[in-house]
Amino acid sequence: MNKKNILFTLLATAFFLSSCQKDIDRFVPDPGQNSGPDTQWYSTINDSMQVNVLRRNLLMENHPDSFEINSNTAVVNSSTGVTCTFPPNSCVTETGVAVTGKVYAEIMLVKKKGDMIRMDKPTVSTDRMLISGGEVFIRITQGGHELRLAPNVKVEVKFSDTPLDPNMKLFYGDETNPDRFSWIQFDTSFHVGFLTQSSSYQFSSNKLHWINCDYFYNFNTSQQVRVADSLPVNYTNANTVSYLVFNTLRSVIRLYGDVNTKRFISTTLPIGLQATLVVVSKQGNDYYLGHEGLVTGAQLNISSEQVVKLSPVKKSLADVEAYLSTL
Repeated sequence: MNKKNILFTLLATAFFLSSCQKDIDRFVPDPGQNSGPDTQWYSTINDSMQVNVLRRNLLMENHPDSFEINSNTAVVNSSTGVTCTFPPNSCVTETGVAVTGKVYAEIMLVKKKGDMIRMDKPTVSTDRMLISGGEVFIRITQGGHELRLAPNVKVEVKFSDTPLDPNMKLFYGDETNPDRFSWIQFDTSFHVGFLTQSSSYQFSSNKLHWINCDYFYNFNTSQQVRVADSLPVNYTNANTVSYLVFNTLRSVIRLYGDVNTKRFISTTLPIGLQATLVVVSKQGNDYYLGHEGLVTGAQLNISSEQVVKLSPVKKSLADVEAYLSTL
């Protein structure tokens, strides 16, 4: 082989290795996937799709406490910082049969925005942006069966936060659509109390599962924008979730996949707020994370859609969780 051929071979090899290194963190199809990465968007997302596997893998573990249901009041202090007080004879089965004896309580307080992403509980009520004081989850079981509160029974809930916001109202989670969680405001007979000495919110609820102290973020509706992300073609609604996290507000907005435009798009938002767009994806056995800072409506006509380009990189699940913990 002459010197020119040797030099050409060395340069070609170096170029190939450099290209491989640049793409090492990008999505690579599994061996045997001749048609390349899956770019299909779906009108219906089923439970076995990668996006739902991703959601389950991101869920935070909840350690149950136990207490006795009898003629006495029971107080449960969860490890996450919320206190629940259950009146005597507080629970029944799904068919309305009174329950006594030991039961298990899963109680979780979610205040960090990254944890709201992990639990897939954005701060939105029928597409309206909410500011949260804290999300509480309560589930009671006995013998592996879920219980509910007895008729006319209310559980008392208390947790601390700083500073307290007098605008807070009480909302419960609407879980009827598993792909589009929303908060619904309690009727006016339920309200959020404030314990200034302990800097705590306190309220009563006749519902279990997700309960939230929130208020609507009011803004000039003539000055609003929708945020959308621009991603590589293999990031679809079957394998990816996208969220907008506001830097100075306890508010998290989920961007939902639009099959027609093949983008994730937010509800209408106020302009001029600093935020971070976060994308997490599971493709094959690998996880991908992308995030980009922005100001809503920056350098745009206020009626325009703000498109943010992201190029997620491969991360471990632990790396994804560690990043979310910083939000």
